[in-house]
Amino acid sequence: MPGLLPGYITPKDKLTLLRKRATVAQLVRTLERGDWKKFLLDLKKAAHRYKAIQAHSGKIDALLVKVNVVRMAIRYHTMVLTGVPITLSFAEGYDEQKSAVREIRRRSMFDALLMQVARTANIDSWSSLRVDNRPGHGIVICSDSNATLLPVGPDDPDMQPSVWERRWIIERKVTNGTVKYLRVERHRAPDGIGMIEQEVYKTATTDLYQPLEELTRVELEVAIPGTTLEPLTLTGSRYPLITRLVHEYFDGQPEMLLSEHDMDMLDLHAAAMSRLDRTMEQHGSPKARVGAASIDPETNTVQVSDDAIIDPDKEFEYITLDFKFDAMLAMMNKTLQLVFAQLQLSPALVGVKLEGGAMPDTVDKLRLEANMTLARGRTSTVYFEPALQRVLENASVLDTHLPLRGYPIAPIGVSMHPGLPRDPMDIAREMNELRNGGIDPLVDRDTAVENIHGSSAAPGIIERLNTEAANRILQTQQELMLGFASPTSSTGGIS
Repeated sequence: MPGLLPGYITPKDKLTLLRKRATVAQLVRTLERGDWKKFLLDLKKAAHRYKAIQAHSGKIDALLVKVNVVRMAIRYHTMVLTGVPITLSFAEGYDEQKSAVREIRRRSMFDALLMQVARTANIDSWSSLRVDNRPGHGIVICSDSNATLLPVGPDDPDMQPSVWERRWIIERKVTNGTVKYLRVERHRAPDGIGMIEQEVYKTATTDLYQPLEELTRVELEVAIPGTTLEPLTLTGSRYPLITRLVHEYFDGQPEMLLSEHDMDMLDLHAAAMSRLDRTMEQHGSPKARVGAASIDPETNTVQVSDDAIIDPDKEFEYITLDFKFDAMLAMMNKTLQLVFAQLQLSPALVGVKLEGGAMPDTVDKLRLEANMTLARGRTSTVYFEPALQRVLENASVLDTHLPLRGYPIAPIGVSMHPGLPRDPMDIAREMNELRNGGIDPLVDRDTAVENIHGSSAAPGIIERLNTEAANRILQTQQELMLGFASPTSSTGGIS
């Protein structure tokens, strides 16, 4: 409809950059799910030769064998960073906010959601958490697909995009075919005033990276008949309701775990494993040199029994090949070690000892050999914790704006616990040292209980501990009273 202009115009070079990064992220997704053949052979990214052989289906195809270290690394980085649920701390006297955030966390399955977004950020270099008001559910924290979420605005000094757009295609059937609309939900907070803008554009393609100024904007009712959406909604927050999470940030962009310039090492690793596999096949199926007497004139095949042949002229012999298996294994291990280093995955974590020797037999020894992976976890924590504080602040603000839900709010502390998986006894010993190892305790009892038993079980355990403590105090008081009491009189009174 004439007169309707885009609420925000994204520079074309920004859309070009987003499209390029999405393409690279899709390549990493291809590698993560194990389809290295598509990346190396079908897309012609390989510099090495992969010999064609006959597959089990009878089809002649290139042999490509690999260990999917990419998926392995991403899963371990996710586990090291988010395997232990985060700990939240609230200002004294803000019990209503504490109770509300705990309920939002439970309702959103936040601990599992955080593992999901951490894994996505390892693949795509970033992921997001969005605070939303779901009718019938209340305030929840959710995550959007990176394929439909575009950080179109420039980054603010806090390294968060200033403008987000959720984009997707709507198709409507009409009498002469189908009409496509590009839906845009924009999140931003100019001058600290959080808002959500809803827009619709008529389009001929399904491309989500189209410049909006080149499309025709129409009313929401045209694409979504009967909608109750408002073109503009004020959120009450100082920030956009979408927050980006990254593991590293450099030169104005989130850093990828595996960039397009690092994938040649994967080619080297796959080539080494494929050659070893092909060599083993040749070693198990040797060829033979035969004379004319061994040939069946009717079938033109070699007459060989299961065990031996009669060869008076000794014209039959196997062709022996000198395979350098030790050198090939050493080369394969070296390429695997280089890929491990590139992906910042400590081999000991996955039970691999590439240089030989005994595997670590205690958690402390394993921790020493896992420094590379633990270092990435600590780096991720530096970026994740402030972002999660922003998410929980947004959730608190939106919750206070619900009917009959007003309460004072304060900044929420977030502590992540990157490290190797530990059993409850290890955690209990650590919490005991933090509480009783010095003059003053370094953690409170409730935090210790949450770390040992988890945030879901902690409230019930804390309540029972409080009851036990109150009973002990009461019992002590009763014992003291009886100790100083005089013998009772015949009437039962105390003299």
